[in-house]
Amino acid sequence: MNINQMMQQAQKMQREVQKKLNEFEQKEFEFDYKNGSVVVRITGALKLTSVNINPVLVDPNDKVTMEEMITEAINQAIDSINEDRDNIQKTAVPNGGIPGMF
Repeated sequence: MNINQMMQQAQKMQREVQKKLNEFEQKEFEFDYKNGSVVVRITGALKLTSVNINPVLVDPNDKVTMEEMITEAINQAIDSINEDRDNIQKTAVPNGGIPGMF
């Protein structure tokens, strides 16, 4: 394989990865925290689209616990999405490099 073919292959791989990442950013994910306590919808671009709180949890005298649960639910959603994004990048470029290169 000559250098031009390697460069073309690398550019093709880069376009494919970018396409998958663009599609991923548009996708919406739903995360259920503690069996429906808090349900979070967030895009692959990490934009929060909705938060649904189980009404039985709403206690006006315990605002702090509710805030902690929402924060934890969102953080778990973001961690999961970041892991999925990393997997897209890893599968698009096996072994972390361009085939035929070092």
